[in-house]
Amino acid sequence: MGKNSKRIRELCAIALTAALLCVSALVYIPLAVPITLQTLVLFLSLFTLGGRSTSIATAVYISIGAVGLPVFSGFSGGISRLFDPTGGYIIGMLLASLVYWIFEEIFPKNKATEIIKPTISMLIIYIFGTLWFTFMHTNGENSLIFIVATCVIPFVIPDAIKIIFARILSSKITAAIKKQSSKL
Repeated sequence: MGKNSKRIRELCAIALTAALLCVSALVYIPLAVPITLQTLVLFLSLFTLGGRSTSIATAVYISIGAVGLPVFSGFSGGISRLFDPTGGYIIGMLLASLVYWIFEEIFPKNKATEIIKPTISMLIIYIFGTLWFTFMHTNGENSLIFIVATCVIPFVIPDAIKIIFARILSSKITAAIKKQSSKL
Protein backbone atom coordinates (compact mmCIF):
# COMPACT_ATOMS: atom_id res chain seq x y z
CA MET A 1 0.00 0.00 0.00
CA GLY A 2 1.38 3.39 -0.99
CA LYS A 3 1.95 6.36 1.30
CA ASN A 4 -0.99 8.30 -0.16
CA SER A 5 -3.30 5.32 0.21
CA LYS A 6 -2.34 4.97 3.89
CA ARG A 7 -2.90 8.68 4.46
CA ILE A 8 -6.34 8.53 2.81
CA ARG A 9 -7.29 5.57 5.01
CA GLU A 10 -6.12 7.43 8.10
CA LEU A 11 -8.11 10.55 7.17
CA CYS A 12 -11.22 8.45 6.50
CA ALA A 13 -10.80 6.71 9.87
CA ILE A 14 -10.43 10.10 11.61
CA ALA A 15 -13.56 11.44 9.88
CA LEU A 16 -15.51 8.29 10.75
CA THR A 17 -14.40 8.51 14.38
CA ALA A 18 -15.42 12.19 14.59
CA ALA A 19 -18.81 11.28 13.10
CA LEU A 20 -19.24 8.39 15.54
CA LEU A 21 -18.38 10.70 18.45
CA CYS A 22 -21.11 13.05 17.23
CA VAL A 23 -23.70 10.30 16.98
CA SER A 24 -22.69 8.58 20.22
CA ALA A 25 -23.33 11.78 22.21
CA LEU A 26 -26.94 11.71 21.07
CA VAL A 27 -27.53 8.34 22.73
CA TYR A 28 -27.62 9.35 26.38
CA ILE A 29 -29.21 8.92 29.76
CA PRO A 30 -29.89 12.38 31.18
CA LEU A 31 -28.32 12.77 34.62
CA ALA A 32 -26.47 15.73 36.16
CA VAL A 33 -23.62 14.41 34.02
CA PRO A 34 -25.26 12.45 31.17
CA ILE A 35 -24.21 8.89 30.39
CA THR A 36 -23.40 8.61 26.68
CA LEU A 37 -21.79 6.09 24.36
CA GLN A 38 -18.90 8.45 23.71
CA THR A 39 -16.43 6.63 25.94
CA LEU A 40 -17.16 3.45 24.01
CA VAL A 41 -16.37 5.21 20.71
CA LEU A 42 -13.37 7.03 22.20
CA PHE A 43 -11.74 3.86 23.52
CA LEU A 44 -12.66 1.83 20.44
CA SER A 45 -10.81 4.45 18.42
CA LEU A 46 -7.86 4.57 20.83
CA PHE A 47 -7.47 0.79 20.68
CA THR A 48 -7.95 0.59 16.91
CA LEU A 49 -6.39 3.77 15.53
CA GLY A 50 -4.17 4.91 18.39
CA GLY A 51 -3.80 8.15 20.28
CA ARG A 52 -2.71 10.38 17.40
CA SER A 53 -5.68 9.75 15.12
CA THR A 54 -8.12 9.67 18.02
CA SER A 55 -6.81 13.01 19.31
CA ILE A 56 -7.35 14.56 15.90
CA ALA A 57 -10.85 13.05 15.60
CA THR A 58 -11.77 14.27 19.09
CA ALA A 59 -10.53 17.77 18.28
CA VAL A 60 -12.64 17.71 15.09
CA TYR A 61 -15.68 16.57 17.09
CA ILE A 62 -15.21 19.35 19.66
CA SER A 63 -14.75 21.92 16.87
CA ILE A 64 -17.92 20.77 15.12
CA GLY A 65 -19.86 21.16 18.35
CA ALA A 66 -18.20 24.47 19.27
CA VAL A 67 -19.32 26.10 16.01
CA GLY A 68 -22.90 25.26 16.90
CA LEU A 69 -23.80 21.93 15.34
CA PRO A 70 -25.91 19.96 17.85
CA VAL A 71 -23.47 17.10 18.46
CA PHE A 72 -23.12 17.30 22.23
CA SER A 73 -25.39 15.36 24.59
CA GLY A 74 -28.96 16.59 24.65
CA PHE A 75 -28.69 17.48 20.94
CA SER A 76 -26.86 20.69 21.86
CA GLY A 77 -23.96 22.63 20.43
CA GLY A 78 -22.13 25.93 20.64
CA ILE A 79 -19.00 27.17 22.37
CA SER A 80 -21.00 27.97 25.50
CA ARG A 81 -21.72 24.25 25.88
CA LEU A 82 -18.02 23.70 26.51
CA PHE A 83 -18.23 26.10 29.44
CA ASP A 84 -21.28 24.57 31.08
CA PRO A 85 -20.88 22.19 34.04
CA THR A 86 -20.33 19.11 31.86
CA GLY A 87 -18.05 20.74 29.27
CA GLY A 88 -15.04 19.48 31.19
CA TYR A 89 -15.88 15.91 30.24
CA ILE A 90 -15.85 16.86 26.56
CA ILE A 91 -12.45 18.57 26.90
CA GLY A 92 -11.34 15.68 29.11
CA MET A 93 -11.83 13.28 26.20
CA LEU A 94 -9.31 15.26 24.16
CA LEU A 95 -6.84 15.36 27.06
CA ALA A 96 -7.29 11.60 27.59
CA SER A 97 -6.57 10.94 23.91
CA LEU A 98 -3.46 13.10 24.00
CA VAL A 99 -2.14 11.36 27.11
CA TYR A 100 -2.86 7.98 25.54
CA TRP A 101 -0.85 9.08 22.49
CA ILE A 102 2.06 10.21 24.70
CA PHE A 103 2.00 6.87 26.54
CA GLU A 104 2.10 5.03 23.20
CA GLU A 105 5.26 6.93 22.29
CA ILE A 106 6.98 6.48 25.66
CA PHE A 107 6.06 3.03 26.92
CA PRO A 108 6.53 -0.30 25.16
CA LYS A 109 3.40 -2.17 24.18
CA ASN A 110 2.80 -4.98 26.66
CA LYS A 111 -0.03 -6.33 28.82
CA ALA A 112 0.66 -3.89 31.66
CA THR A 113 0.66 -0.77 29.48
CA GLU A 114 -2.43 -2.00 27.64
CA ILE A 115 -4.25 -1.88 30.99
CA ILE A 116 -2.57 1.28 32.30
CA LYS A 117 -3.18 3.47 29.19
CA PRO A 118 -6.99 3.22 29.16
CA THR A 119 -7.18 3.36 32.96
CA ILE A 120 -5.20 6.59 33.15
CA SER A 121 -7.10 8.01 30.16
CA MET A 122 -10.43 7.33 31.87
CA LEU A 123 -9.12 8.83 35.12
CA ILE A 124 -8.17 11.98 33.20
CA ILE A 125 -11.72 12.30 31.91
CA TYR A 126 -13.09 11.79 35.43
CA ILE A 127 -10.66 14.17 37.10
CA PHE A 128 -10.87 16.98 34.55
CA GLY A 129 -14.63 16.66 34.12
CA THR A 130 -15.28 16.43 37.86
CA LEU A 131 -13.08 19.41 38.69
CA TRP A 132 -14.77 21.40 35.91
CA PHE A 133 -18.23 20.38 37.17
CA THR A 134 -17.25 21.28 40.73
CA PHE A 135 -16.13 24.78 39.89
CA MET A 136 -18.61 25.58 37.10
CA HIS A 137 -21.71 24.10 38.74
CA THR A 138 -21.14 24.26 42.47
CA ASN A 139 -18.45 26.94 42.75
CA GLY A 140 -16.49 24.43 44.84
CA GLU A 141 -19.10 24.63 47.60
CA ASN A 142 -20.41 21.05 47.71
CA SER A 143 -18.81 18.22 49.65
CA LEU A 144 -16.37 15.84 48.04
CA ILE A 145 -18.80 12.98 48.74
CA PHE A 146 -21.59 14.76 46.81
CA ILE A 147 -19.32 15.55 43.89
CA VAL A 148 -17.91 12.02 43.63
CA ALA A 149 -21.42 10.54 44.00
CA THR A 150 -22.64 12.79 41.16
CA CYS A 151 -19.67 12.80 38.80
CA VAL A 152 -17.82 9.50 39.23
CA ILE A 153 -19.64 6.65 40.97
CA PRO A 154 -22.54 6.32 38.48
CA PHE A 155 -20.04 6.03 35.63
CA VAL A 156 -17.34 3.64 36.85
CA ILE A 157 -19.07 0.34 36.07
CA PRO A 158 -20.69 1.47 32.78
CA ASP A 159 -17.37 2.94 31.61
CA ALA A 160 -15.44 -0.20 32.61
CA ILE A 161 -17.91 -2.28 30.60
CA LYS A 162 -17.60 0.08 27.62
CA ILE A 163 -13.79 -0.11 27.77
CA ILE A 164 -13.83 -3.92 27.90
CA PHE A 165 -16.32 -4.06 25.03
CA ALA A 166 -14.19 -1.56 23.06
CA ARG A 167 -11.10 -3.74 23.60
CA ILE A 168 -12.90 -6.87 22.37
CA LEU A 169 -14.46 -5.07 19.40
CA SER A 170 -11.17 -3.40 18.44
CA SER A 171 -9.33 -6.72 18.35
CA LYS A 172 -11.97 -8.07 15.98
CA ILE A 173 -11.86 -4.94 13.81
CA THR A 174 -8.06 -4.98 13.71
CA ALA A 175 -8.03 -8.67 12.75
CA ALA A 176 -10.57 -8.04 9.98
CA ILE A 177 -8.55 -5.11 8.64
CA LYS A 178 -5.34 -7.17 8.63
CA LYS A 179 -7.12 -10.02 6.85
CA GLN A 180 -8.56 -7.65 4.25
CA SER A 181 -5.18 -5.90 3.76
CA SER A 182 -3.44 -9.23 3.15
CA LYS A 183 -5.85 -9.90 0.28
CA LEU A 184 -4.90 -6.66 -1.48
